[in-house]
Amino acid sequence: MESQALPVGERLHRGMTYLRGPLVAVVVFALVATMRELSAFYYGAPVSLFGEMIQMWASSQIRKDERFTISGPYSYVRNPMYIGRFFVGLGFVIITWNPYIIAAYVVLFAIYAHIRVNREESRLKEIFKPHYQEYCSEIHRWLPRLKAYSKSEPQRASWRQLCVNHEQINLLIVVVVLVAVYIRLSVFGS
Repeated sequence: MESQALPVGERLHRGMTYLRGPLVAVVVFALVATMRELSAFYYGAPVSLFGEMIQMWASSQIRKDERFTISGPYSYVRNPMYIGRFFVGLGFVIITWNPYIIAAYVVLFAIYAHIRVNREESRLKEIFKPHYQEYCSEIHRWLPRLKAYSKSEPQRASWRQLCVNHEQINLLIVVVVLVAVYIRLSVFGS
């Protein structure tokens, strides 16, 4: 069977998806190596935990590709998972106390999120049309609204759904890395 050549963008996407875990591990290791001040930990750790709480709330609501989710944080903003991810990473880079690393993170995350969200929103428009277009006309992509979506559904957070989406693993990773960073900074310091 003859395989067709994939477009460059698709090959790059697949390669990055495959290498995502090892790349994140290398970046985290490099960031931890640059961390010097325990006081910076006290600024960054709450930011990371805040981001993880947003991700947990979003994960407790979403049923990926099965159902159009308009409850919980999705009632206020279209991409709460990415907002949560941003804050998780921001907390870790704050701990480096390096303004260049922090600025680079913000720029790179903005590029990553823009590319990812454009691709996802195109797919969601096809899966959930016309409801998704209506939702997009009322709910902002990044800036949360104070008023919930007019057609939002009341749904309690579900630990079971959070686990279906594997967010408990992300929580464990964030906590373990924060504990390791704290130990590294408090024992080995600068």
